[in-house]
Amino acid sequence: MESLKIRGLRCGEPGGRSPDWRLVLALSAMVALLPAVRAVAAEGAELQLEIWKSQHRMELRRGAELLREFDVAVGLVPEGTKQRRGDKRTPVGDYYVAEKHRSGRFHRFLGISYPNIDDADRAYDTGLISAGEWAGIFAAIADGDEPASGTQLGGRIGIHGYGPRPYIPALDWTDGCIAVSNEDAEYLYTTVPVGTRVRIHD
Repeated sequence: MESLKIRGLRCGEPGGRSPDWRLVLALSAMVALLPAVRAVAAEGAELQLEIWKSQHRMELRRGAELLREFDVAVGLVPEGTKQRRGDKRTPVGDYYVAEKHRSGRFHRFLGISYPNIDDADRAYDTGLISAGEWAGIFAAIADGDEPASGTQLGGRIGIHGYGPRPYIPALDWTDGCIAVSNEDAEYLYTTVPVGTRVRIHD
């Protein structure tokens, strides 16, 4: 990526601000990755998780049908969307469940696709990440994977349980994740497939 030039912009140099190279890269990647995108979308198409941070509420729906509501805790700084690593904010926007695993610390963990393209665009336009890092995030999203967490945007954001921590609903305590009771985390882990849409509101 460091040697790729499109209309005079060298990828990796944050000085250029023309979006043209991103459009070219996006179109090329979408053509190559379309089968994978369709497969991930099909797997989680029926379900959607929607979260309202200020209300400490999450819903799981299948189409218009409400399946279950959850009390949630969010990041220690609850207002606004996540901007960078370590800011203790929970992101706001449209994501998907990118992976799931068991966790001794959090009981069950459903990783979401933070940062998304909007997060990456904002970070690139302010010089927080390089063009190469932007391209890596885009490729992960296009392929239905979890974006790398090594940029200044941070990562490893997900929906998880409290683990051994005492369960106190609506008391915000996470580093940016969405916390539910261990019982609810178990339910989500067994019910929600990778690819499920996740929409987060302030």
